[in-house]
Amino acid sequence: MSIHELLRSWLIDAADTAIKVAARDKIIQGANKFRMAIETADVVPYEPQELPALRNLNRVANSERATKFAELAPALRWVPSHRWDDEGRERALCVVSELFDLPGIEAGLMYVDQGCTYPLHNHPPQELYLTISGVARWRFGGSEELVKIQPNMTLYNHPSDLHAVEAGDTPLVALYVLWGEGIPSC
Repeated sequence: MSIHELLRSWLIDAADTAIKVAARDKIIQGANKFRMAIETADVVPYEPQELPALRNLNRVANSERATKFAELAPALRWVPSHRWDDEGRERALCVVSELFDLPGIEAGLMYVDQGCTYPLHNHPPQELYLTISGVARWRFGGSEELVKIQPNMTLYNHPSDLHAVEAGDTPLVALYVLWGEGIPSC
């Protein structure tokens, strides 16, 4: 099985979990949209790329999904976040919508090394997250408070909500899906 097919299967399972554990109807909407798109999406060829942030992949655990992620991660294309100038030393993104043709959706995997933060930011599209591994403190949904989120929990950001995350004692891995206004449709 190709890496694209392994990743597609893993992403479908993650989308199904997001639908199942969703705390809001908007999360179900976004997860369904993503699931339907990823099932039949054309693949986009890429070259794998690792970044220093992934040095603690061995600490990604606490579920079968997280363990499978740790196995897949070295074969994916990781890029530094444009929101933090650390050259991928503590934060890395795998932009899934650059590995699959997903019109109208931006999706990816966010890796934040243990004890690090992903900075406060916002964007026009609405967004859901499914935490894959790591317990972290998130600011989301228009709140200014940080809330502890466990693996297999979802959260939602309205368009332009300020949001950020602080990873705990282990790396944070989360699937993100953005959709709606501000995402190119083709």
